[in-house]
Amino acid sequence: MSLSNCYNFDDFRKLAKKKLPAPIFHYIDGGADDEVTMNRNTDSFNDCDLIPNILNSVGEPDLKTEVFGTKMDMPIFLSPTAMQSLYHPDGDKASARAAEKFGTIYSMSTMASFSIEEIANLSSGPKIFQLYIHKDQSITNDLIDRCKRANFNGMCITVDTIVAGNRERDHRTGFTTPPKFTLDSLLSFAMRPQWVFNYFTHKKFELANLKDKVDKGTNIAQSVMGYINEQYDPAMNWKDAEYCIKKMGWSNCTKRSYVS
Repeated sequence: MSLSNCYNFDDFRKLAKKKLPAPIFHYIDGGADDEVTMNRNTDSFNDCDLIPNILNSVGEPDLKTEVFGTKMDMPIFLSPTAMQSLYHPDGDKASARAAEKFGTIYSMSTMASFSIEEIANLSSGPKIFQLYIHKDQSITNDLIDRCKRANFNGMCITVDTIVAGNRERDHRTGFTTPPKFTLDSLLSFAMRPQWVFNYFTHKKFELANLKDKVDKGTNIAQSVMGYINEQYDPAMNWKDAEYCIKKMGWSNCTKRSYVS
C-alpha cells in the first residue's frame, strides 16, 4: 500500500500501521483505558449527517469560513498533535506547510518536536498554540511569551489532562519517548527499517519547546504518562485560564483564546 492507494481515513490508518513500529503506531492510534470514550467520540462523528442543499448552484463552490476571527479556505483545521517527528522526520514542519498551502489553521502542541520559532519562520499561515499549564509557572510564562513574539494567532488551553490517561496500549507495547528498544518491541522496529533509518539520520528527538526549561526536554526515558503526571499542574483552575489570557494581552478572548 502507498499514498496513491489511500482514499479515506481507514486507508491512511492501514498505511500508518504498516510503516510505523507498533509502539509508535499504537500511541497515536490509541486512547485511555478501554478506549470507550475514544470509540464513542468516533461514533458520534459518524452519526453526523451532511444534508445537501438541493438546487443550490455549486458551479463555483466556496468552502471559505471564519473561526474566531480567522479566515480559512476550508472548514477544517489541524488539531495539535504531540511528538510528530516520531511519525515522520518532518513532523510539525510538514503539518505547518500543509496548513498554509491549503489556507487553514495549523495548531502546535506544547510537546511538539520543533520549536515555536522554527514553525513561525517556516509558515506565515494562521497558527494556534496548544498550552498545558505546568507546575513550574516559568515554563508556562515562557511558552506564552514566545508565542506572542512569534505572532501566533491564538492559544488553546487544554484543561482535561490534569493527570495522564491510563493508556493500556502503551503499557503493552512499552512505549517511551524517545523509543526504548526492548525484546518485545525489537522485532517490530526491525521490520520497519525505513523508520529506523529516518530516526537515526535526522534531527535528534526532543521536545523543542521545553528543552531549555525542563531537563527531560531532550531525553524522556519514561512513559508519556509519567511525564505528564510529573510536569502538568493538577491544581489548575479558572484563575489559571484567566491568568494565561491576560498574559497573552488579548482583551477580546472570544477571538484569540480557547479552552478545550
